[in-house]
Parts: sequence; C-alpha cells; structure tokens
Amino acid sequence: MKWEMNNNKKALLQEYHLTEQDSTKAVVKYNPAHRSARISIGDKHRLFFIESAGSLTGKYIFKNEYGLTVGMMSNDKWGKEGTVTIEAKKFIYKINNTPLAELTIYDGATNRALVSCGLATGINGTSLSLAQQTNNADSNYLLLGLCWFLFLPVAKETPVEYAA
Repeated sequence: MKWEMNNNKKALLQEYHLTEQDSTKAVVKYNPAHRSARISIGDKHRLFFIESAGSLTGKYIFKNEYGLTVGMMSNDKWGKEGTVTIEAKKFIYKINNTPLAELTIYDGATNRALVSCGLATGINGTSLSLAQQTNNADSNYLLLGLCWFLFLPVAKETPVEYAA
C-alpha cells in the first residue's frame, strides 16, 4: 500500500489516495488551514478535525464533524512510535529504520501486527509513503486515515444494538 498525492501540495485541499496495486482503498482530503481531514472508504465518509492537546505533549485529539471527541493520537518524543485510539479501538504504531524504513501498526489489545508497510526513503520509494512534510502534525492525518481503514472492519463486526 502507498499514499499517493492526487493534486498539488500547495493546493488549498490536499488529496491523497491509499492504493494497493491498481485499487484505491481510501481517500483523504486534508485542509491544512482548518486542520481537518475528510476520509472516504467505500461508501463510508467521515470528517475529522485534528487538534493539538498541547505544544510539547505530542498528543492530538480527533473530533468528528459534530465536535465530539472520537479518538486521539500520542507520539513519543522522537515520533518513531505511539498510539492511535479511535472510539474504543487502540492501535500501536512503530517506525523502524533497520534495515529499511518500515511502518508497522499493531492491534492494541492483542499486540498482533495488522499491517506492515515500507516508508519512502527517497531512494527507490517503497510501499507506503507518509507526507514529505517537515511538520509532523500535518502528516498525522495520513496515519489517521490508515487506522480508520483498519478500524472499519472492526466496527462492522460489532454493530450497535439498541435496547428494546
């Protein structure tokens, strides 16, 4: 899988497609001015706002289109690992640099690897490329998009039940 930018980086709305071979798995439209990400996966669409929980904390809060908190992300000091929580589902991510740069996302409950993707290093780009930006906060939406893609099957398996 890899993230491909579908328009100019200086556009008001940055559009990325998560592709695997010739198939588009997810579309993320990021608005840097509003720090919002529209994520579309199949017929499922969500709008997320990404807010910093503090300038030095390395934590970000995800709010939905109604302003309700639906998740959060926390990074370690070096940005090489952290957690992403969406509703009650927790994901752990790690970026390894040996021998090649690689992103691995684990299920927070079982520590089982869910997806492992290469990161582009600038030399013969590999499987997954996060944004080529210096601001880490502006690339968190791609990690959010990937975790939302992994979260949707879990949400389908546990449908909401209402009291009779």
